[in-house]
Amino acid sequence: MKFSDYQRQLAQLESERGWDRVLPSHTFLHMGEELGEIGRVLQRIEGYRAAECSTTELADELAGELADLSAFIFKLASQYHIDMDQTMQAHLEKFRARFGDIEQSREDMARYIRCQEKNLAWIKSKN
Repeated sequence: MKFSDYQRQLAQLESERGWDRVLPSHTFLHMGEELGEIGRVLQRIEGYRAAECSTTELADELAGELADLSAFIFKLASQYHIDMDQTMQAHLEKFRARFGDIEQSREDMARYIRCQEKNLAWIKSKN
């Protein structure tokens, strides 16, 4: 499905229910709620909070929360007549130009991993 197809279907669904009258600022507030829900799922996946379900169930829950957040992102874009097909294509081009040096990106990631390992070792040394 193309982004524009999704935007069109979502706009129709919302119009039918009267939800197209919600202010963009409230759409943004709903996005914040969804981010919190994503955060709670990630904490359970990573073991920070206890999870009473399988990794597969948590991944399914995460997928649902990501879809909820995405719906609000697309709604906000539609409220300002932003074509997400064009916007996302332009973003990929910008991303490729900004991070075109693949070797440098891999070196940056290796540095990040080393730093995280160092941080984890420091935390473990405190116990």
